[in-house]
Amino acid sequence: MSNWLARFVSEPDVTINDIPGPSTLENLFIHLDFIRDQFRTYRGIDEAYGPVSQFQLGPFCLVLVTDPDVIEEVLLRRADAFDKDTVTKELSVLLGRGLLLSEDDVWRRQRKMVAPSLQRRQIARYADVMVSETERMMADWEDGETRDIERDITMLALRIVVQALFSLDVSARLHEVTEAVDDAMSYLDERRHSPWRLTPDWLPNPRERQFDRAKSKLDSIIYDLIASRREGEPGDDLLYQLIAATDEGGDRMTDEQLRDEVITLFLAGHETTGLNLTYTWYLLAEHPRVAERLREEVDRVLGGGRAGVEDVSDLAYTEAVIRESLRLYSPAWSVGREATETVELEDWTIPEGAQVLMPQVLVHRDERWYDDPEAFRPERWLETPEDERPRFAYFPFGGGPRICVGNHFARMETILVVATLARHFTFENVSERELDTYASVTQRPETSVELRVSRREEAPAFG
Repeated sequence: MSNWLARFVSEPDVTINDIPGPSTLENLFIHLDFIRDQFRTYRGIDEAYGPVSQFQLGPFCLVLVTDPDVIEEVLLRRADAFDKDTVTKELSVLLGRGLLLSEDDVWRRQRKMVAPSLQRRQIARYADVMVSETERMMADWEDGETRDIERDITMLALRIVVQALFSLDVSARLHEVTEAVDDAMSYLDERRHSPWRLTPDWLPNPRERQFDRAKSKLDSIIYDLIASRREGEPGDDLLYQLIAATDEGGDRMTDEQLRDEVITLFLAGHETTGLNLTYTWYLLAEHPRVAERLREEVDRVLGGGRAGVEDVSDLAYTEAVIRESLRLYSPAWSVGREATETVELEDWTIPEGAQVLMPQVLVHRDERWYDDPEAFRPERWLETPEDERPRFAYFPFGGGPRICVGNHFARMETILVVATLARHFTFENVSERELDTYASVTQRPETSVELRVSRREEAPAFG
């Protein structure tokens, strides 16, 4: 039997006997379903075997969890018994040992050095950058034209994170950055979520050279920026704050550590936020009454002025719209962990080495926690107190000690960008197909999201 075929039919290194799941024969069909549509595969297993189930994928034994109480055990109460899962760790070829992937003492040290720069009070200084870059994007729009909103919004998110991270004019290299990021993410997607990940390591992947070139390009740009900031004047940008940060022993980050943290913040800061904003405007374009209520709130709160950090807390319905978008289309669509010891969770025994998957893409649309779960109803976040749902029935940024360190930055950015866009434009969906998404490193749209933009008659001039 070839090594390739053995990956499909061999017994996994870890076996689980007391958790329901498919038979060995059924697992063979799951491999085929997984290649075609991961979301459908997970949904089918969850519906067939319940909120804690297990299945085999190649050499991996996977535990699929959609029970919020068990998710809370894994991410919060027993977080010390789990590390990042194997698939997530594979991102280290690009991200190195940044906060997303580091463990134990390394993670604790880096978290203490990075987190202070991303607290609410510290990120308020970036509000003007977020609004100014949004106005810069809108200045290129013509009234009544159709825009590829994902492309526009992703570039906007990229410009915002570049300004916040570096406070340097890198506009001349943005094309290089965008191309390199696209190539790197495409390769990672292929290695994680296609038949390639089940092939022998010796079999060459034609995309590896392209990935190596993309990674080298990103490294060159980031190391150049680190060198420039080390030689420059003190500033409020995140990179300078990271350069100046010290640990308990008074030591600073090396260039390599800075590179890993910067590229992690860089990719997470534009990929996930860009997708969240894309899905938000798609949903608003599909639901004009919701969009009208949002515009009414924006007009009332802003009073004709520009959005600013002082307005964020008053834009309650705007935030509810964004939260509902994150519920329906969470860019981070699953959280994974690997058990580092045998763990008893509720009624289940999770053996050491098991891979635990906790997909927001299923939990966030569970009718046990949400009335009419497929519907876009932002008001649900204003009507239902938070404590009426299990804590982990909603976790778009993960949870526990490893909750996304940039969640405050993302919250402020999405609210300010949505408010600024709503102040000036209305949107109409002109895509020929309904929105469908697929499982990549993030949850991405299958096709371009095309919206017609129309300037509001009462909209003020930019600035």
